[in-house]
Amino acid sequence: MTIKYRIFGIVVLFVLLILVLLSFKIIAKTNTSEYCTSCHVVQEQYLSLIKGGLHNSLKCVDCHLPRDTKVGFYFWKLVDGGKDFIVFYSGRVPDPIKASSHTKKIVQKNCIMCHEGMVSRITVVDRKCWDCHRRISHKQAGLRETI
Repeated sequence: MTIKYRIFGIVVLFVLLILVLLSFKIIAKTNTSEYCTSCHVVQEQYLSLIKGGLHNSLKCVDCHLPRDTKVGFYFWKLVDGGKDFIVFYSGRVPDPIKASSHTKKIVQKNCIMCHEGMVSRITVVDRKCWDCHRRISHKQAGLRETI
């Protein structure tokens, strides 16, 4: 192998190493609520979350992405993030923003996962958490009452 190919190989490996290291930083950055709200479309929801309520220490991804497996988390992060990116930059953001049926399933599953101790005593299986806990929505976060 000539010296030219060795140098080329070292440069390629160096570039790949830099890309891998940067990808971890990018992934960490995109897990923050600040990143999610950087497009300003969900600014109102974010402000209502951090200003009060029992869930103000959570990040957007804690509720809105599946948490049962890493593969599922990153797969849906890519799918949902890609969809949000396209919707935002194409100017087709609905007003008000509504959760899709898929997102509702994920949020319901994450509610149950976090509150498993309480939920295990409830026998109603055909209702969503927010059917009773209406004030847990972003617009009413900070109000600690149920129903």
